[in-house]
Parts: sequence; C-alpha cells; structure tokens
Amino acid sequence: MAQVEGINLPDELYYQPDDHLWVRMDGTRASVGLDDLAQRSAGTVNAVRLKPPGRSIAKGKTFGTMEAGKYVGPFRAPIAGQVIEINAEVMSQPGLLNSDPYGKGWLILIEPENAARDLPDLVHGNATQTWLEKTIADWRKRGLLKG
Repeated sequence: MAQVEGINLPDELYYQPDDHLWVRMDGTRASVGLDDLAQRSAGTVNAVRLKPPGRSIAKGKTFGTMEAGKYVGPFRAPIAGQVIEINAEVMSQPGLLNSDPYGKGWLILIEPENAARDLPDLVHGNATQTWLEKTIADWRKRGLLKG
C-alpha cells in the first residue's frame, strides 16, 4: 500500500492521476471511487449526484458531481464502458466518501468497453508511491492540502 502522511492508496487499485478516482477490477466489471487524497483535500463531502445506470460513458466524460464546502466538481470516468450500477447509499450518505473511500464509498460499477486499452493510462503498482509523494508535495505548495 502506498502511504504518505496517513494517506493510503491500496496497491490493487488503478488511479486516475488528474481526477483522483480509483478503479478496482473484479472479473469483467470495474468499481470506481474517489481516492483518499482527494477526499481529504475536499473535506467533508455534503452531496453526491450520479447519473443513472444504463448509459455508456466515454473515458474522461462526467458521470456525476460532488459538493464539499464551497467546492463543486465533476467525477470523470477513468475508463470507458456502460454504467451498470450506481451507489445509491453514497448519494444519501455522501460522508461515506470520507469515512470509507475504498469500501462503502464506491461511486459506480462499470462494465468496461476495453479495460486492456484504458487501464495502462492509470497509475498502478510500484508507480503509486512515487506519484502519491509528488502529488502531496505539489498540492502543499499550491495550498490544496492543509495540515
């Protein structure tokens, strides 16, 4: 597990470096959620809105939004595919993104269009620790991460 200053990124996940979303492959399906660094930087998440399941989504296209304090931002798909399920629990309890980002705080379940094409664009494995360290240092310089 990549760890820096109490921020954890599990090794088995793939990370979208710009939007800080993770992908967990489970057979032919992929769950997607917000990584620990992003949820800590955002602060308490007050609202999550997700587009309904059943639609195809292109990599990089918005599938929902979150609100935390004065921040409102999009969730952009780290991989292309069809959204087969959304986490209704996280919409009614948005704080799950803060309290359990890798468990109950997942956002959507996707049937990937072509995981072999999309996953290599994400950070994974040994590269995760280095990416986390550089990102935290950059965010601190820019005032995006306090503490």
